[in-house]
Amino acid sequence: MANSVEEESLEKLKQWLILYRDDGAYKVISKTFSREKALCVTQLLADGHGKEVLSQIQRYSSSAALIDREPLLFAYALCCKSTDKNTKKQAEQLCDKICKTPCDLFQLFKFHNNLSTTKSWGRYFKRLISTWYHNQDPYQLARNVSKEISFLGWSHRDALRMGHLKPKTDEMDLIFKYLVLGLAETKKSFGKSDKESIQKLLEFLSAVDIAKHKEDVLQVAKLVEFHSLKKDHLRTVLLKEKEIWTALLKEMTIQEILENIGQLANIGYLDEGFDGSQSVVDKLMNEALLKEQNVQPFEVIIASNYYKEGRKKGITWQHNDKVIRALDFALDYTSKGNLKPTGKRCVVAIRIGINRNKSTVRGTMTLSTTAAAAGVAMVITRGEENADVVFFTDTVTPLTVTKETKLTDMQNDIKEQVKKANKKEEDDQEPEVGDDGEEADIFVGVPPEPCDLVAPIQWATSQKKDVDVFILVTDANKSTGSKNLGEAIAQYRKDRNLPNTKLVTIGLTNSNMKFANLEDQNMLDVSGFDAKVPKVIQTFLSEAY
Repeated sequence: MANSVEEESLEKLKQWLILYRDDGAYKVISKTFSREKALCVTQLLADGHGKEVLSQIQRYSSSAALIDREPLLFAYALCCKSTDKNTKKQAEQLCDKICKTPCDLFQLFKFHNNLSTTKSWGRYFKRLISTWYHNQDPYQLARNVSKEISFLGWSHRDALRMGHLKPKTDEMDLIFKYLVLGLAETKKSFGKSDKESIQKLLEFLSAVDIAKHKEDVLQVAKLVEFHSLKKDHLRTVLLKEKEIWTALLKEMTIQEILENIGQLANIGYLDEGFDGSQSVVDKLMNEALLKEQNVQPFEVIIASNYYKEGRKKGITWQHNDKVIRALDFALDYTSKGNLKPTGKRCVVAIRIGINRNKSTVRGTMTLSTTAAAAGVAMVITRGEENADVVFFTDTVTPLTVTKETKLTDMQNDIKEQVKKANKKEEDDQEPEVGDDGEEADIFVGVPPEPCDLVAPIQWATSQKKDVDVFILVTDANKSTGSKNLGEAIAQYRKDRNLPNTKLVTIGLTNSNMKFANLEDQNMLDVSGFDAKVPKVIQTFLSEAY
């Protein structure tokens, strides 16, 4: 393989691992994997470049640039199924370094079985699984396997049974017995051992067993604190108890707090009258922690919208103004302090249609499309020195957005533009009345306004704007314009002499966006939206991952 061709192939592999494109789009949910969709991997393996492929997989397995682990694990599974002995040998040695958690391992099981003609495991795969278990520190392994017991229909018991794993040390023998036979039988075999490492393992696994089976709240809370147990170590019923969360919160990251904010609110932990709520407020307003843990704005936006909405499956909670102020502080700080600018000249173009302040995006059901679009605009504006925000239908309206613009102000501005875009149709419609006698959402029943995805590009051309990246955010599944989006961006590059201008099209409610030219590496479609998408965009804009 010529060097230039090899470099191009490795570049495609890098993009595939980081920005996995399923049918041309980065999909937030419903990703599918096959040999046909991984041609950049299979071709490199077929050409004898397994070493280079595994090197890239290992590199990105620990990289902060990695967005989803599934593409990387599928590529690794392909290496494990390679016909090249050297590739397979190297893959075997890297199993514990690439499969970081039990869930990674179970994902590998799924991919391996999908790629196999038989469901039985050969000697090679049994050795590989043995490597994963035996190459880890026994105590850390015990923590991991007791927390992540099963995933995707697989369990550790399945792995030990199908892999016919034989323990190489007393510590591994103890862990394997625990996973297959349970704690009682394990104590019978190892309870009288005088080895300190064995007693330490038994003490920890005994604590886990109590946490998984007992309902004594104070006892479990003490065990959580003493052994640093995690949420997944506990039985579900205990997660309704405030004492348990007080113990968990001592070592929870801010991201974990944001992910669990609905559950905390639901049990009254965030109520103004409960002392524990102050510990959550303090963490959310701790600048050092926000910086150290690299909390991202959209993690805060999603949690904040969920909390402020004030309900979960029919259960409502009262808002604590201190919590709301803390969330607002965290959003303001992270959007100014934790964003890494790309230095690109950006245009964020938003088209949100009817009834959108009640609709949610695909992939983040707690986030409205209006909030998602406003969030993208705010994040780009605060992160980049040169950014324009516009609203478009078949025409373009520039919006006034600065680094100080609040998310709520941005949302209100977008809603106002939607009203204006639909004004003519509204005038022709009788107001609809809801079940409660109130006037229904002002956009209900109004025909959707045009969505010409080419309009922002034409606007930039007419304004003689030099743009490095266009980010189109829409809830439409098609463009109503007569011009092809790929042709329009190609023409813009030619007219402005900017051959590398990029185009990202985000379909907030779409399952499969198909606007990007698959041969154009500077075009990216995104189907759906979640907290990872801003990172997808930033990675796509970066020159190197």
